[in-house]
Amino acid sequence: MKMTVDGFDFEFEDAIDAFVFDEKDKHLPNYHGVSHAMKAVDLIVELANDYLFIEVKDFHDPDEYQDGDYFNHLRESLKYKYRDTFLYRWAENKIDKPIRYLCLLTLDNALITRMNKEIKKQLPVGRAISRWEQSIAKSSVVVNIERWNNNFPKWSVRRS
Repeated sequence: MKMTVDGFDFEFEDAIDAFVFDEKDKHLPNYHGVSHAMKAVDLIVELANDYLFIEVKDFHDPDEYQDGDYFNHLRESLKYKYRDTFLYRWAENKIDKPIRYLCLLTLDNALITRMNKEIKKQLPVGRAISRWEQSIAKSSVVVNIERWNNNFPKWSVRRS
């Protein structure tokens, strides 16, 4: 299955379904009416055993994200994109498999590593406390194009 999102071509060889979640055209079947008050990931991919929530960010000036304010704003945006999408899918009764959150960012390896650590602090993975019967996310990972293709060879990505 091939998808183009925000200037990137993805290929998911084992996908059951894939669609742009934050679709803007209300005439298309996967339009979700995403509210201005809530955020949404770019792409949802259904696999046999789980879902992928995928956020894509291509930065014109990646060096700006060395700055704490830009970095912190990005971290918060990524966190809320996942959480709000989770709520949308929960309300649609579409949380029937574990979810993996994948963020593809065009940042250098040092910033990717730093953001990966920050997102793991912000988004509870697995059953974060003993009272939880379910997890909010099975896993989360922040990668750039090189790391994506190294870590996910069955789901290749390249610039359009």
